[in-house]
Amino acid sequence: MSRAGRALACVAVTLWLAGPAPGALAGDAARSFTSEQKSWVLATSAILFERNRDSHELLAGAPRTDRYRNRTRELLSEWWGIQTRADLLGTLRWLETSGHRADFDRLGAVVDWLHPRLIDLAGPLVLSSDLSHQVAVVRRHHKALGGKSILAWDFSRYVALCRWGYAAELLTEEEAWRCIMPAARVLQSRFASWSDLGENYLIGREFWSLSQTRQSGDLYRATYQTLLSYPGSPWNRHPWGLKLPD
Repeated sequence: MSRAGRALACVAVTLWLAGPAPGALAGDAARSFTSEQKSWVLATSAILFERNRDSHELLAGAPRTDRYRNRTRELLSEWWGIQTRADLLGTLRWLETSGHRADFDRLGAVVDWLHPRLIDLAGPLVLSSDLSHQVAVVRRHHKALGGKSILAWDFSRYVALCRWGYAAELLTEEEAWRCIMPAARVLQSRFASWSDLGENYLIGREFWSLSQTRQSGDLYRATYQTLLSYPGSPWNRHPWGLKLPD
């Protein structure tokens, strides 16, 4: 099995968190990560945490005060429909096994099969504005992305959800790290650089929502550029090829 395959399998295993003493297996592993490795892993969710003006160095994104816990719970409920630990674990499983990349790839298979001229002629007549937008994104990117699909969009959010789950007291610290690290290894194995990961995230976000693209797409693109250009950003402080624990 490839390293990416092993890492994906690890993600599935580490989501076994509903049994007795769920943090018991995670504690020693979490303590074995260096501070640089932890910072690297957290940086895979940097676009979201930079946009929210939260910390890139703290697992929760900020000190876990009652106010921040409540703010995070509101975020999870409003944007993800997550109110309980079971909700969170179910969403993590969805991101791990399919996420939006499943829709992206299914639509890509159809678009690749159809003649471009047919799409140009029939699309405006039969497709909703949202689906027409998704078709346009797929036409621009699906073939070029190949097997990567929009994995960074799904797995960067997976990391973010683990961090927010810890902030909202739905995961222990050990559980959060034990879920995050395998996901980060998958991202490192599938992408060539921070810019590659960030660009893939933005493509996925654009595919996800026409309305959000219109509302804040430029802001997310600016955040991406800031992370690439600012010397103090986690993407410039931590080399992409940093050795992560096996």
